This record gives sequence, C-alpha cells and structure tokens, in this order.
Amino acid sequence: MMGQRPFREVKLQWLQQLSCDKDLSDSARSVALYIITTHMNGHTEKAWPSYQTIADATGKSVKTIQRAVRELEVRGWFEVQRGNGVGHNSEYRPSAASILRASEAREKTDKVVTLYPDKGGQNRPERRSDVSGEGGQICPPNSEKEKIYKSNPREEASPRIETQRAVPLVFVAETKADQVEQWRTWLQTHGLPSIELLGLRTERAGKPGFVLPGYWPPHGGGPSVLD
Repeated sequence: MMGQRPFREVKLQWLQQLSCDKDLSDSARSVALYIITTHMNGHTEKAWPSYQTIADATGKSVKTIQRAVRELEVRGWFEVQRGNGVGHNSEYRPSAASILRASEAREKTDKVVTLYPDKGGQNRPERRSDVSGEGGQICPPNSEKEKIYKSNPREEASPRIETQRAVPLVFVAETKADQVEQWRTWLQTHGLPSIELLGLRTERAGKPGFVLPGYWPPHGGGPSVLD
C-alpha cells in the first residue's frame, strides 16, 4: 500500500469522502467545502480565512462557524491552529489521516484492471470476425461503407461550367390535399412515377405526409424542369 500523497492529487477523493460523511452536520460540510475550494493553498496545503469571512460567504453566524470548525476538528477532517487576534487568523489544514484515506481511494481507482472470468471478472462476448494470417480481421461486407467509398461517375466526368442549385425539401402534411394533388397531377402529366412509387411518403410528429420539393410544380416541361 502506498503512502500519503500531496493533497492536490487527492483533492477530489477527499471531497467525495467528506460529502459522504453521514455524521457530519450540513454547516460543517459547508464550511469545509468553502475552505478547501476557495482558500486552500495547493503547495502549503493550508488556509487562513477568518471566522467572519467564512460567515459572510456561507450566510451563517460567526458562532455557527466556530461550532462547525470544532466539529471538523473532532471528526478528524482538519487540523486547526487557532489564531490569537486580528491579523492572526486560525490556520486550517486537512488532517494527515483524512489525506491518507483519500490517497488510498485514489490508489484503488488508479489500479482498476479487467479480470478474467476465473479471477472474478465478467465473460466478454466472442468476436464475430476471424483473425487472418496477416494479423488483420476478416470483417463481413459493409454495404453502407461500400456506398460511401464507391467511385462517383460525376467525380470522373469533366467539370461542368453551369451548376444547378439543389431544391430544398419540405414536409407537406397529407391534410393539405390541394398541394399534394398539384404534385400528383404534375407527375402524371410528365409521365413520371407517382408520389407513392417515388417513396416520398413519410411521417413527422405523428402526422402522415410527404417530403416534396420546396418549389411547387413549375409551369412548362423542358428538360431542366424535369431534372
């Protein structure tokens, strides 16, 4: 078992253990948290706030602060060296015992390792792919990945000087019969598949409808319009 670590390395574990001390009053816990998080010097591991300073910050009376400090000292959370007047405030330092407890907690978290089943660990699911002779894995085909990396004929074609802007899609509820019927008529007129065959039917927020171009059916029937 390792020895006591510097307080700055086990501050989190110290605060966790302080928060879980069921026998500590809320006032004492509040005072301890304020001293550690606001006034503690990371190198000297000491703090010197006055009773009045702590009282103003926590909204408690000076007498309540004095009782809380005494409780923290008795419960072994702080070593307190009391001052003797103005300009000589009490000195607070986390006790060696409390730092040692926090160090042991830190030691446990630093040494968490995976155990095999015969040593108390859990069974892991078997791998679904075989390891090849070259050290790699033979994975099942991924159709989605093949789509992503499949060569795009447009990339190999000569660059086009003129480009067309993509038409934004919008959701049209099935209840908007007039707008939907306009598209049905336009598609039929130009010899194109119906909305259902094009797979444009969908549902949004529980409402059935269609995903259609943001521009309503244009007039005319030139090649650009059909595109």
